Amino acid sequence: MVERKRTYTLLTPGPVPLLRQTRKILSEPAFHHRSPEFKRIFKELQIKLKYIFKTKNDVIILNSSGTGAMEASLINTLSPEDQVICVCGGKFGERWRDMALSHGIQAHTLSMPWGQALRIEDAKRSLKQHSKAKAFLVSACETSTGTQHPIAELSLLLKQYPETLFMVDGITGLGAMQLNMDEMGIDVLIGGSQKSFMLPAGLAFIALSDKAWQFHKQSSCPRYYFNLEKEKEAQKTGQPAFSSNVSLIKALESNLKHFHKKGLKHFINRSNSLAQVTRHFCGALNLPLLSENPSPSVTAVQMPEGVSGKKVQDLMEKENSVIVAGGQGILKDKIIRIGHLGPISNQDLIRGLKALGQQIRKIQPDIYTAKQLNKALKTARDELRD
Repeated sequence: MVERKRTYTLLTPGPVPLLRQTRKILSEPAFHHRSPEFKRIFKELQIKLKYIFKTKNDVIILNSSGTGAMEASLINTLSPEDQVICVCGGKFGERWRDMALSHGIQAHTLSMPWGQALRIEDAKRSLKQHSKAKAFLVSACETSTGTQHPIAELSLLLKQYPETLFMVDGITGLGAMQLNMDEMGIDVLIGGSQKSFMLPAGLAFIALSDKAWQFHKQSSCPRYYFNLEKEKEAQKTGQPAFSSNVSLIKALESNLKHFHKKGLKHFINRSNSLAQVTRHFCGALNLPLLSENPSPSVTAVQMPEGVSGKKVQDLMEKENSVIVAGGQGILKDKIIRIGHLGPISNQDLIRGLKALGQQIRKIQPDIYTAKQLNKALKTARDELRD
């Protein structure tokens, strides 16, 4: 007797669920990355990615995770001993800071408690204090805390500093929030395939403004694989400088057609809708959110005292076949993170919320009644139908 494969509901902030058509394409035989067909697809992707980034400049496709593009942003625009300001309110802000330090770049940390969004007053103070900073680094969404930083307000502030690059990690932000690169004056914007692009991890996307390309001319950080000028020139011909993941490239072509057909606004609205329903559900059960300014990409739910986030996460997977993300770093075992990116159906979200509510109550039965849980779920279903 053949055992049926278990089906899981994936509600992490990356990877995200895959479209049926995407899964089909990924199962097809590979083709060569120097073929005419690959060149055609690659050139088309470069045009369509500009729509997502909202830029007139080239969007470079890298065969790496988003972290590779974060490192590329530093070594292609800066030099050792340059100063940068890093917004650190979670794991990924700290990762960018640590990358800078590893390349001999002086990183000034602009820290805040995990879950707190950057205050513009603090950004003003830091820019004034570190007036020689060549770049200001911030995540649009700090994925580890589910926090959205004020990118629009920061864009206005950074326009007052023409000698400072405005670098934005948009890996969990692109496709879920407004990140209009040219209009906002973002100098470096980064994306990753395993988020709103609805693919497995393996591709990263990065665009530089004209100002950032001027910085590139003066940059002296060593680089070889992540040489963005070499990549840009190669990709103008419809081919990357090095070998590429042809299956992901072909699937990306299909997904971007889907993006264009429905419109970027549709995906932004969908993420916001899923996030809002999740917040209302948690509020109805007195489950506090970690973030004071929650992101539309991911919701971080604090676990009640005496409830292990890791245990809840394991029970949801084992008993409900629902996969969510746990806490990282100082938040390990303290939160559950529910993603709102990719093709998540109404049924998927309700299944996830029900599993979360049931497993917390199983560990701590007196936290809320079954009646309260059912009422919260009914309200969530009604909101999703509206």
